[in-house]
Amino acid sequence: MDNPYIINLDCASGWDTDLPPVTVVQRKRQRTMRIRIKSQAIVVSGPSAVSRSRLLRFIREKQDWIEKSFRRQRDRMERLELLKKQVNGTLLLRGVRKPICDFPVPGLRKPRLVEHDHAIVYQFNPLSQPEHHTPVPDSDLVSSFYRNLARRELQKHYLRWTEQLPFRPSRFSIRNQRTKWGSCSSRGTISLNWRLVKCPAFIIDYIIIHELCHLRHFNHSRAFWSTVKYYYPGIKETKTWIRENTDEIFADF
Repeated sequence: MDNPYIINLDCASGWDTDLPPVTVVQRKRQRTMRIRIKSQAIVVSGPSAVSRSRLLRFIREKQDWIEKSFRRQRDRMERLELLKKQVNGTLLLRGVRKPICDFPVPGLRKPRLVEHDHAIVYQFNPLSQPEHHTPVPDSDLVSSFYRNLARRELQKHYLRWTEQLPFRPSRFSIRNQRTKWGSCSSRGTISLNWRLVKCPAFIIDYIIIHELCHLRHFNHSRAFWSTVKYYYPGIKETKTWIRENTDEIFADF
Protein backbone atom coordinates (compact mmCIF):
# COMPACT_ATOMS: atom_id res chain seq x y z
CA MET A 1 0.00 0.00 0.00
CA ASP A 2 1.17 3.52 -0.78
CA ASN A 3 0.67 6.41 1.63
CA PRO A 4 -2.18 5.08 3.81
CA TYR A 5 -3.83 7.52 6.20
CA ILE A 6 -6.90 7.61 8.46
CA ILE A 7 -9.94 9.85 8.09
CA ASN A 8 -12.19 10.23 11.13
CA LEU A 9 -15.71 11.30 10.16
CA ASP A 10 -17.68 12.63 13.12
CA CYS A 11 -21.38 12.29 13.87
CA ALA A 12 -21.89 16.02 13.27
CA SER A 13 -21.56 15.25 9.57
CA GLY A 14 -24.19 12.52 9.82
CA TRP A 15 -21.65 9.68 9.93
CA ASP A 16 -22.69 6.62 11.94
CA THR A 17 -20.58 6.62 15.12
CA ASP A 18 -20.61 2.78 15.22
CA LEU A 19 -18.50 2.70 12.07
CA PRO A 20 -14.70 2.46 12.29
CA PRO A 21 -12.44 5.21 10.89
CA VAL A 22 -11.93 5.15 7.13
CA THR A 23 -8.47 4.10 5.95
CA VAL A 24 -7.52 5.85 2.71
CA VAL A 25 -4.87 4.43 0.40
CA GLN A 26 -3.55 6.17 -2.71
CA ARG A 27 -1.65 4.12 -5.28
CA LYS A 28 0.35 5.24 -8.29
CA ARG A 29 -0.97 2.52 -10.60
CA GLN A 30 -4.62 2.64 -9.54
CA ARG A 31 -6.93 4.39 -11.98
CA THR A 32 -10.31 4.43 -10.21
CA MET A 33 -11.62 4.98 -6.69
CA ARG A 34 -12.78 1.90 -4.80
CA ILE A 35 -14.32 0.95 -1.46
CA ARG A 36 -13.72 -2.27 0.47
CA ILE A 37 -15.83 -3.13 3.50
CA LYS A 38 -14.21 -5.40 6.08
CA SER A 39 -15.42 -6.64 9.46
CA GLN A 40 -13.31 -4.11 11.36
CA ALA A 41 -12.30 -1.60 8.71
CA ILE A 42 -13.45 0.52 5.80
CA VAL A 43 -10.78 1.00 3.14
CA VAL A 44 -11.08 3.58 0.39
CA SER A 45 -8.43 3.56 -2.32
CA GLY A 46 -7.74 5.79 -5.28
CA PRO A 47 -5.06 7.10 -7.66
CA SER A 48 -2.19 9.01 -6.09
CA ALA A 49 -2.97 12.00 -8.32
CA VAL A 50 -6.44 12.48 -6.82
CA SER A 51 -6.64 15.16 -4.11
CA ARG A 52 -7.65 14.31 -0.55
CA SER A 53 -10.62 16.64 -0.83
CA ARG A 54 -11.87 14.68 -3.87
CA LEU A 55 -11.47 11.39 -1.99
CA LEU A 56 -13.35 12.84 0.96
CA ARG A 57 -16.14 13.99 -1.33
CA PHE A 58 -16.26 10.49 -2.85
CA ILE A 59 -16.67 9.02 0.65
CA ARG A 60 -19.51 11.47 1.38
CA GLU A 61 -21.25 10.55 -1.85
CA LYS A 62 -21.07 6.85 -0.96
CA GLN A 63 -21.91 7.31 2.72
CA ASP A 64 -25.30 5.55 2.66
CA TRP A 65 -23.90 2.59 0.77
CA ILE A 66 -20.88 2.35 3.10
CA GLU A 67 -23.04 2.39 6.23
CA LYS A 68 -25.49 -0.22 4.91
CA SER A 69 -22.68 -2.47 3.66
CA PHE A 70 -20.80 -2.27 6.95
CA ARG A 71 -23.92 -3.14 8.95
CA ARG A 72 -24.55 -6.15 6.69
CA GLN A 73 -20.94 -7.25 7.15
CA ARG A 74 -21.17 -6.80 10.93
CA ASP A 75 -24.45 -8.76 11.10
CA ARG A 76 -22.90 -11.48 8.96
CA MET A 77 -19.91 -11.80 11.29
CA GLU A 78 -22.19 -11.93 14.35
CA ARG A 79 -24.25 -14.72 12.76
CA LEU A 80 -21.08 -16.67 12.00
CA GLU A 81 -19.80 -16.26 15.57
CA LEU A 82 -23.12 -17.56 16.92
CA LEU A 83 -23.07 -20.49 14.50
CA LYS A 84 -19.48 -21.28 15.44
CA LYS A 85 -20.52 -21.68 19.10
CA GLN A 86 -23.51 -23.81 18.16
CA VAL A 87 -21.51 -26.28 16.05
CA ASN A 88 -18.45 -26.43 18.28
CA GLY A 89 -17.06 -29.96 18.44
CA THR A 90 -18.19 -30.90 14.93
CA LEU A 91 -16.83 -30.85 11.40
CA LEU A 92 -18.80 -30.25 8.21
CA LEU A 93 -18.43 -33.08 5.72
CA ARG A 94 -20.47 -33.67 2.53
CA GLY A 95 -23.11 -31.22 3.73
CA VAL A 96 -23.59 -32.85 7.16
CA ARG A 97 -22.12 -31.95 10.54
CA LYS A 98 -20.32 -34.86 12.20
CA PRO A 99 -19.29 -34.82 15.87
CA ILE A 100 -15.61 -35.08 16.77
CA CYS A 101 -15.07 -37.92 19.24
CA ASP A 102 -11.89 -37.92 21.33
CA PHE A 103 -10.02 -41.23 21.45
CA PRO A 104 -6.73 -41.41 23.36
CA VAL A 105 -4.10 -43.71 21.85
CA PRO A 106 -1.05 -44.22 24.10
CA GLY A 107 2.22 -44.04 22.20
CA LEU A 108 0.76 -42.33 19.13
CA ARG A 109 3.49 -40.16 17.58
CA LYS A 110 1.22 -37.65 15.85
CA PRO A 111 -2.46 -36.84 16.42
CA ARG A 112 -4.81 -37.64 13.56
CA LEU A 113 -8.43 -37.45 12.47
CA VAL A 114 -10.13 -40.59 11.19
CA GLU A 115 -13.57 -40.64 9.60
CA HIS A 116 -16.14 -43.19 10.73
CA ASP A 117 -19.76 -43.65 9.71
CA HIS A 118 -21.37 -41.25 12.15
CA ALA A 119 -18.44 -39.35 13.62
CA ILE A 120 -14.90 -38.13 13.12
CA VAL A 121 -12.50 -39.68 15.62
CA TYR A 122 -9.68 -37.55 17.00
CA GLN A 123 -6.86 -39.87 17.99
CA PHE A 124 -4.17 -38.41 20.23
CA ASN A 125 -1.49 -39.41 22.73
CA PRO A 126 -2.89 -38.68 26.22
CA LEU A 127 0.64 -38.24 27.59
CA SER A 128 1.16 -35.25 25.29
CA GLN A 129 -1.92 -33.46 26.66
CA PRO A 130 -1.54 -31.09 29.64
CA GLU A 131 -3.41 -32.19 32.78
CA HIS A 132 -7.09 -31.14 32.90
CA HIS A 133 -6.92 -30.13 29.25
CA THR A 134 -9.73 -31.18 26.92
CA PRO A 135 -8.12 -32.37 23.67
CA VAL A 136 -9.23 -30.45 20.58
CA PRO A 137 -7.75 -30.90 17.09
CA ASP A 138 -5.93 -27.76 16.00
CA SER A 139 -6.71 -25.90 12.79
CA ASP A 140 -3.69 -27.35 10.94
CA LEU A 141 -4.80 -30.90 11.69
CA VAL A 142 -8.36 -30.14 10.58
CA SER A 143 -7.12 -28.49 7.38
CA SER A 144 -4.84 -31.46 6.65
CA PHE A 145 -7.74 -33.87 7.19
CA TYR A 146 -9.94 -31.97 4.73
CA ARG A 147 -7.20 -31.62 2.11
CA ASN A 148 -6.26 -35.30 2.16
CA LEU A 149 -9.91 -36.20 1.78
CA ALA A 150 -10.30 -33.67 -1.04
CA ARG A 151 -7.45 -35.20 -3.04
CA ARG A 152 -9.27 -38.53 -3.11
CA GLU A 153 -12.91 -37.53 -3.37
CA LEU A 154 -12.77 -34.49 -5.62
CA GLN A 155 -10.63 -36.32 -8.14
CA LYS A 156 -13.24 -39.11 -8.34
CA HIS A 157 -15.97 -36.57 -9.12
CA TYR A 158 -13.71 -34.81 -11.60
CA LEU A 159 -12.75 -37.99 -13.49
CA ARG A 160 -16.37 -39.08 -13.71
CA TRP A 161 -17.44 -35.81 -15.31
CA THR A 162 -14.49 -35.55 -17.68
CA GLU A 163 -15.44 -38.99 -18.99
CA GLN A 164 -19.06 -37.94 -19.55
CA LEU A 165 -18.61 -34.41 -20.92
CA PRO A 166 -16.96 -33.53 -24.28
CA PHE A 167 -14.40 -31.17 -22.73
CA ARG A 168 -10.71 -31.97 -22.42
CA PRO A 169 -8.90 -30.06 -19.68
CA SER A 170 -5.12 -30.09 -19.73
CA ARG A 171 -4.58 -30.44 -16.00
CA PHE A 172 -6.35 -30.80 -12.64
CA SER A 173 -5.36 -29.38 -9.27
CA ILE A 174 -6.77 -28.83 -5.79
CA ARG A 175 -6.07 -25.44 -4.28
CA ASN A 176 -6.65 -23.29 -1.21
CA GLN A 177 -8.79 -20.60 -2.86
CA ARG A 178 -10.02 -18.10 -0.29
CA THR A 179 -13.05 -16.83 -2.20
CA LYS A 180 -13.56 -19.11 -5.21
CA TRP A 181 -15.10 -22.56 -5.43
CA GLY A 182 -13.01 -23.37 -8.47
CA SER A 183 -11.39 -21.93 -11.57
CA CYS A 184 -10.45 -22.66 -15.17
CA SER A 185 -7.27 -21.13 -16.56
CA SER A 186 -6.68 -20.01 -20.14
CA ARG A 187 -4.37 -23.03 -20.48
CA GLY A 188 -7.18 -25.42 -19.60
CA THR A 189 -6.25 -26.17 -15.99
CA ILE A 190 -9.24 -26.95 -13.78
CA SER A 191 -8.69 -26.10 -10.11
CA LEU A 192 -11.06 -26.98 -7.29
CA ASN A 193 -11.18 -25.62 -3.75
CA TRP A 194 -10.49 -28.32 -1.14
CA ARG A 195 -13.42 -26.91 0.89
CA LEU A 196 -15.78 -28.56 -1.59
CA VAL A 197 -15.53 -31.77 0.47
CA LYS A 198 -17.67 -29.95 3.04
CA CYS A 199 -20.46 -29.71 0.46
CA PRO A 200 -23.07 -32.22 -0.74
CA ALA A 201 -22.23 -34.15 -3.91
CA PHE A 202 -24.58 -32.10 -6.10
CA ILE A 203 -22.61 -28.92 -5.30
CA ILE A 204 -19.31 -30.60 -6.22
CA ASP A 205 -20.86 -31.81 -9.47
CA TYR A 206 -22.16 -28.34 -10.32
CA ILE A 207 -18.80 -26.63 -9.70
CA ILE A 208 -16.92 -29.19 -11.82
CA ILE A 209 -19.42 -28.89 -14.68
CA HIS A 210 -19.32 -25.09 -14.40
CA GLU A 211 -15.54 -25.02 -14.72
CA LEU A 212 -15.44 -27.60 -17.51
CA CYS A 213 -17.92 -25.51 -19.53
CA HIS A 214 -15.41 -22.65 -19.38
CA LEU A 215 -13.25 -24.71 -21.72
CA ARG A 216 -15.81 -23.91 -24.41
CA HIS A 217 -16.85 -20.42 -23.23
CA PHE A 218 -14.14 -18.59 -21.31
CA ASN A 219 -16.67 -16.07 -19.93
CA HIS A 220 -20.08 -15.90 -18.25
CA SER A 221 -22.04 -15.12 -21.40
CA ARG A 222 -25.54 -16.32 -22.20
CA ALA A 223 -24.00 -19.08 -24.31
CA PHE A 224 -21.92 -20.23 -21.33
CA TRP A 225 -24.92 -20.46 -18.98
CA SER A 226 -26.90 -22.25 -21.67
CA THR A 227 -24.12 -24.85 -21.90
CA VAL A 228 -23.99 -25.29 -18.12
CA LYS A 229 -27.76 -25.70 -17.95
CA TYR A 230 -27.68 -28.33 -20.70
CA TYR A 231 -25.40 -30.54 -18.60
CA TYR A 232 -26.72 -29.42 -15.21
CA PRO A 233 -30.43 -28.41 -15.29
CA GLY A 234 -30.74 -27.69 -11.55
CA ILE A 235 -28.73 -24.45 -11.53
CA LYS A 236 -31.35 -22.37 -9.69
CA GLU A 237 -31.64 -24.67 -6.65
CA THR A 238 -27.87 -25.13 -6.50
CA LYS A 239 -27.20 -21.39 -6.55
CA THR A 240 -29.67 -20.97 -3.68
CA TRP A 241 -27.74 -23.54 -1.60
CA ILE A 242 -24.43 -21.84 -2.41
CA ARG A 243 -25.78 -18.41 -1.48
CA GLU A 244 -27.09 -19.70 1.86
CA ASN A 245 -24.03 -21.76 2.84
CA THR A 246 -20.96 -20.02 1.40
CA ASP A 247 -20.16 -18.08 4.57
CA GLU A 248 -20.12 -21.22 6.71
CA ILE A 249 -18.04 -23.21 4.21
CA PHE A 250 -15.35 -20.52 3.90
CA ALA A 251 -15.32 -19.63 7.62
CA ASP A 252 -13.44 -22.92 8.28
CA PHE A 253 -15.02 -24.09 11.52
